[in-house]
Amino acid sequence: MLQGTTVNPQVRSAPPLFSPDFLRDPYPTYRQHVAGPGIQPLPIRADTWAVFGYDACANLLRLPGITSVRPAQAIVAVPEAERAPFKGLIDHVGRWLLFLDAPAHTRLRKFMNKGFAPLTVERLRPRVVAAVENLLSKAEAMADFDVIRDFAYPLPVRIISELLGLPESLYDRCIALSSDIAMWLGQLRRNAQDSGRAQAAVEELIGYFEAAIRERGNGQQDLLHLLLEMMQSEPGTTLDDVYAQCVLLLVAGHETTRNLIGNGVYTLLTHAQALGALREDPKLISAAVEEVLRFESHVQAFGRATLTDLEIGGVPLPVGSSVIIVIGAAHRDPSHFSNPDRFDIQRKHIRHMAFGADAHVCLGSTLARLEGQIAMAALLERFPRLRLLDPAPDWGTNFAFRGLRSLRVAVG
Repeated sequence: MLQGTTVNPQVRSAPPLFSPDFLRDPYPTYRQHVAGPGIQPLPIRADTWAVFGYDACANLLRLPGITSVRPAQAIVAVPEAERAPFKGLIDHVGRWLLFLDAPAHTRLRKFMNKGFAPLTVERLRPRVVAAVENLLSKAEAMADFDVIRDFAYPLPVRIISELLGLPESLYDRCIALSSDIAMWLGQLRRNAQDSGRAQAAVEELIGYFEAAIRERGNGQQDLLHLLLEMMQSEPGTTLDDVYAQCVLLLVAGHETTRNLIGNGVYTLLTHAQALGALREDPKLISAAVEEVLRFESHVQAFGRATLTDLEIGGVPLPVGSSVIIVIGAAHRDPSHFSNPDRFDIQRKHIRHMAFGADAHVCLGSTLARLEGQIAMAALLERFPRLRLLDPAPDWGTNFAFRGLRSLRVAVG
């Protein structure tokens, strides 16, 4: 049972949740909510609640009666009478591994794990290194190098698109389409326009995967091959299920890894002590990435719903309620992390939830870590005098997926 606490009256006022100032710097606001009740209503949406403390978030994920399955009203936040045009999006998203419970989730996850096993991912290292070196070689000749536009954007989409059988000619288009889906997915104030863009993006991506399946060569071994093999071996699995996982992998493989790299580079460049320690000992890159995942998490929140009427922390939640797990706040909880607002790449035992938790730990977390470590280490090695050019960070407005829209740097 999640327990409530009282609000600390000495915590100074901070920007309200989801305001522009909050999106630029959510952490003062998180401090207030971590000090508040264990579960709190969100007036932004009816029947929606949030948990902010580390233990509250971790405990809620283990509660019976909590589901990863999203009701239609949570997928498309429009009245039921206006939901028919979005049936395609609702059906498609309902097939995502992310939004399944056991036993369907267990069967699908077990099969898809083969594509992201540690040895399988490690075999991708030369491919990631080559892509990083190619992008950094281009950056050396640029008068205006933007880490996001010229590095963090193209790298992960190149890797995941190749694994899913998509040609290089589609990389830029895949970035735009996955961004439309991520913007819809990461907003609490969803509307018909956001949902319409996401549905159009899904339909276009499915068309590309249909073409990739038609044109693929015999014996081609990649993630798409694995998903097609799953369709043959798992009774009841259809092409629609394959397309759903392809779209999910593309969006997750691009959006979150891009933000991990961008957030990591920005955080290191604004913390001289940590940057100096990493330059002295490049082997700290793995620990540095884990601390970035805690301190400036690329995923700030994810959702669950109630399967039955529940009481959490003394608060009754009716069946079908949405619950937002705000891990960005949990990662700054002083009851779990010592001096949580300090960026410390030598911090021990970092149990962050940036890749989710329990059975729903991100399928591609090993690949994301590999890309993040290689990308940040190579960037700092190639450009030892790297420094920021813009006085203030250009943070995006997506609440759930925190990342920079641009990060202009000088390389010499």
